Order: sequence, then structure tokens, then C-alpha cells
Amino acid sequence: MLCKQQRQFYFSNFGRPKQITMRMLFVSFVLAALISCNSSGKKDKDPAEKNSTNTNTAGQQVAPIEPTKGTAADIPAIIKVTGTLQEVWKWKDRMGDNLLVTSSVIPYEDKNKNEYGEVGYTGELYAAHYAGMNGNYQPIWSILEAEKSCPFDVTCEFIRDAIAITDLDADQVAEITVQYKLACRSDVSPAIMKLAMYEGGTKYGLKGLMWLATSPDDKFNVTENDANLEKLAGYKGTEEEYMKTFGRYETEKEFQQAPLVFLSHARNRWMRFVKESFE
Repeated sequence: MLCKQQRQFYFSNFGRPKQITMRMLFVSFVLAALISCNSSGKKDKDPAEKNSTNTNTAGQQVAPIEPTKGTAADIPAIIKVTGTLQEVWKWKDRMGDNLLVTSSVIPYEDKNKNEYGEVGYTGELYAAHYAGMNGNYQPIWSILEAEKSCPFDVTCEFIRDAIAITDLDADQVAEITVQYKLACRSDVSPAIMKLAMYEGGTKYGLKGLMWLATSPDDKFNVTENDANLEKLAGYKGTEEEYMKTFGRYETEKEFQQAPLVFLSHARNRWMRFVKESFE
């Protein structure tokens, strides 16, 4: 069929030619009409659609950040590792070549007294991010955590499989998320869990208690919607409400100036690893 514009042009400019001429003209105009209608019906793709994958905030295509696990051989001699090496991660981004190194010191008798005058054991955790070019690494940030002078059972360890290296805002600077737990306990109570998320030298974090079943009937019912104690309906922070703190963190204030996707990521990672087990 001819589109409306082509029909109008055809009948207004031609009368009743001879039959053969009429057929030839008709075929010619049908072909022209089809080409015109098809071309006018095509639209350029929306620029946002063209760049729907691997784009930054300016709509530009960017290469994805691809972290890989490394080994001790990837750590240059200038970087000193304290304790036992746990994990090495490496990747490239706008900051250059990057290394994340984590390590720990198993609890040792420190001969020091804690705030209660007790002598015990101390465990330590270390994490550090380095970036640079051609092997010339510079420290970007570091974490030193410890459970000190504990006369009971010491827990001081990174949570297994909880390291995440992402580029959620697609700015070619990786975000690094690590989670670890700390406790000095002689009973069945949950450890403190900390989530630290860095982009460059800027830190965002969550801190609270892990969830631990204290009886066979305990059911985990914490969700992302009520994991923030600061906004938990009816929560007053009294000693009687201690059980409500299990599985929840204190506040989200450190994420106030962060992209919304950062907080969404942190909440998800919190919920994924918050249940503690001694298995």
C-alpha cells in the first residue's frame, strides 16, 4: 500500500495515461512509496539504549572492572604483610593497578590488662588497598582491628567470601567491601559484625550484631526493611530489648552522602552474611 503522502502526490500529478504507461508509473511509484515509508518509519535508537550496558553517569561506555584473586607472589616487597596472609585481590581501574591485601594474627597472650583489669588474648585483623602504576604502589586506605586482652574465647576474623569489588556507579573507581566479626565471649551470644565499604579513600560503614540462634525455636526474621535499629519501630534501646539487636546494625548515617546504590549494596551484603554459625 502507498502511504497517504504518496497517494496524494500520485493522483494530483497524473491523469489517465495509456494503460501501459499507467502500469509502469504505478510500479515505479509503489517501489518509491515502499522505500519512503520504510525509511520514514525507522527511528534512531535512543542514546540511552545504545549505552544501556557498561555506562557511567555521563552515559559513556566504559570497560568493566574485572577483579581476580591473586597470591603472595603478586605483593611487591615494599608491602609488608602482618600476620598470616588471608586474601589478595587485584584489578585495574582509573586509579591504575590495584591490590587489596588482607591478613590476620591468631590470638596470642598479650600480658596486657583490659578495661576490667583482666589479662587475656588478643587477635588482630589487617586490610589495605594499594594503587599505582608500573609496580609503584601507594597506600589508599588501611584497616587495623583487634579484640584485645580477652580472658575468654576470642573471635577476630574476616567473614568468608564476604569481600566484594564492584563499580556500582560506573565511574571507573572500584568500591571495595569487606566484612569481619569481633567477639570476646564465654556464652552463646552473637559477635559484632562490621561492614566497611570504600571508594578511593572515602569510607562508608555499617556496624551491629550478627544473628545467632540461642534455642532450636529461634527463627531469623530480620529483613532489609527493619535491619536499621535507628528506624526500628518502637525500639528504645533498653536492656530488655537486647534480643532485638541480633542481626541489626546501629545506623546508616555514613551513607547519607553516598550514591543510593551504595547503601542498597551494603544492605544486601549485611543480610547475606549476618547469620552467625559455629559450624
